Amino acid sequence: MNWINLGLHPGWNSSTAAETDLNRLGVFAGAAAQTNIDEGPEAVHKADIATAEHLGRRVAEAARVFALGRAAA
Repeated sequence: MNWINLGLHPGWNSSTAAETDLNRLGVFAGAAAQTNIDEGPEAVHKADIATAEHLGRRVAEAARVFALGRAAA
């Protein structure tokens, strides 16, 4: 197993930060999202979706590097 982290500092945690910051919840164990209990998936915050997309790109890049390394061996 290989761990691919977000590679991001916590967002939305200072007076100059915004709720649109990536990693707005300050999670280090992977991508996270928060919604109200009475709302559906359409209510997921856009910054949380963008954070998940960021992590997806990092995982895809790591997979590409691993695959190229395997092909070179």
